Amino acid sequence: MIAMALTEMTFDDLMRLEQFRNERLRSFFAESLLHCVFRRDGHKVLLIYCPEAWIVDKLLTDLEELCDYAWLILGSEAIALYFAQEEICRIGHNRVHYEVHSKIHNRVHKASIGIRHNILRRSWPLQKDCNRSSFRLKSL
Repeated sequence: MIAMALTEMTFDDLMRLEQFRNERLRSFFAESLLHCVFRRDGHKVLLIYCPEAWIVDKLLTDLEELCDYAWLILGSEAIALYFAQEEICRIGHNRVHYEVHSKIHNRVHKASIGIRHNILRRSWPLQKDCNRSSFRLKSL
């Protein structure tokens, strides 16, 4: 029988592991994340700071895939994109059915049951929780 030695990871080991995870995520989105600075905050939110507008556009195009990879590789529960020190959007990784009332278009957008990402935008101030019949204001 082989005995396995239980060792605790040191702070340096944890930092190195986080660095490897960040490099792995960057390898999947090399074109856009190469120029970005990103880190995880204490609430499992991946904060991505983009230096140019075209990078934000590229990341928004690949948003669903980026959320999946960030969740699988880093364990991030949400992503926040920043450009010029302003939060562009915040995306939560969840698996709920929801309806969003758009103030601009004055219509209800329904998401499919299999949707995993809830995009929180400033133009959508109300969200209906389908498990409850009441509306609530989103906190931005």
